[in-house]
Amino acid sequence: MKDLSLNASAFPVADCPACGRVVLLHVALDDAGRERRCCVHCDAPVDAEIRWIGAGELEREGYYFGPPPGKGGASGGCGSGGCGTCGTRAH
Repeated sequence: MKDLSLNASAFPVADCPACGRVVLLHVALDDAGRERRCCVHCDAPVDAEIRWIGAGELEREGYYFGPPPGKGGASGGCGSGGCGTCGTRAH
């Protein structure tokens, strides 16, 4: 994590039942125009309690900022071979 502005940012995460892990959320509108929180990986609605976490904790969950880490990198996230639990992420 190189961008210092990320230190002041918070990101919404929750447990996604479909993915079976903590995921980053996005907001989508349902058919009635109501906001729904959805998984960024599978787009399933997520009704679990939302937590707001910092960039460092988000990276520990397997996400990264900027170019993906090299193979065998120390981050342990996707792209380094560390996670291996999510088949929908682009590597």
